[in-house]
Amino acid sequence: MNDDYVPSASVDSYTTPMEVQIPLLEPSSTHDGSINKAVNKSVAPNTNKSGSSPTIAKIAGNSNKLSTLRVSQNSNNEPKNQTLLEKLFPVGQLLRVELYQALLSEFIGTFLLVLVCTSTGLPITMKQVPDMHGALAAGLIVATIVVGFGHNSGAHINPAVTVSFLVANEIDVYRALLYIFVQLLGATTASNVLRLLVPDHAQGTLGMTMITEGISLSQAFIIEFLITFILCYTVHAICDKRRDDIGGSKALAVGLAVTIGCLFGGPYTGASMNPARSFGPASVMHIWKNHWIYWIGPIAGSVVAGLMYTRVLRKPASDSMPNTPQSSTRRVPPNHV
Repeated sequence: MNDDYVPSASVDSYTTPMEVQIPLLEPSSTHDGSINKAVNKSVAPNTNKSGSSPTIAKIAGNSNKLSTLRVSQNSNNEPKNQTLLEKLFPVGQLLRVELYQALLSEFIGTFLLVLVCTSTGLPITMKQVPDMHGALAAGLIVATIVVGFGHNSGAHINPAVTVSFLVANEIDVYRALLYIFVQLLGATTASNVLRLLVPDHAQGTLGMTMITEGISLSQAFIIEFLITFILCYTVHAICDKRRDDIGGSKALAVGLAVTIGCLFGGPYTGASMNPARSFGPASVMHIWKNHWIYWIGPIAGSVVAGLMYTRVLRKPASDSMPNTPQSSTRRVPPNHV
């Protein structure tokens, strides 16, 4: 882990859409250390041969009491001797209502996404639906979901986005697995509901993403890799607290990334960018031909995007926040919803 890494100040994604908790990071003690160093520096130049003055001794005594109080509070609130397994799978989250709010948000968000995206192109009125309709619907529903559910779960609504945050060490393995499970559950539920809503003549394959005839598997993989890379890189960019140059709506920025992916990749693969979006109709229709492309391609693109932004191209904290004191960081109350 880099020393300049800036974790989320929120435990459960309350401050910015798509933020997630970071339980793998150890609590920092730099604040206490800076206090002790400041006291030592103030004491050193004012001591003479006859010893420290009463004022300096009083300041040092108060600092020691403050440090002792903080150590005792940390020892009471933080678990001791955590194993690696406990850090990777913090089952204590099961006792927090915020976890279930996040899982419900991921389920509803993915349900709405798959329902809208898979139904938009169906010929319900016996007329051909323009491809632009599907691209706009996909982008707008993603932006809407980010606004509606981002404060609870981060609005991943996509296993590829969850994996991208996982490799960037911005979500723990335990929560990532739960997110992916409810995302797939929400996608399957949406496809089953769509099958009940759509007339028989318009059902077809329920909006499945399929590789266009004449496109090879390697070409399909590259297309899904590229469009998912664009999406996940945009997500990491808007969630970067070190940047103050991003204006406008961050949710709309993610939606536009989805629309661009649909317009570019749609003619090749149907532009999934989301394994759950492809899994839902495939599980209902029991058609699994080339389905692995819609897992391997998006996840590979999301992994590269997460590592590229967080490890290679993101500016260090010293460059982006040179004059920001640590005490000025906004803290979000644990019960904030």
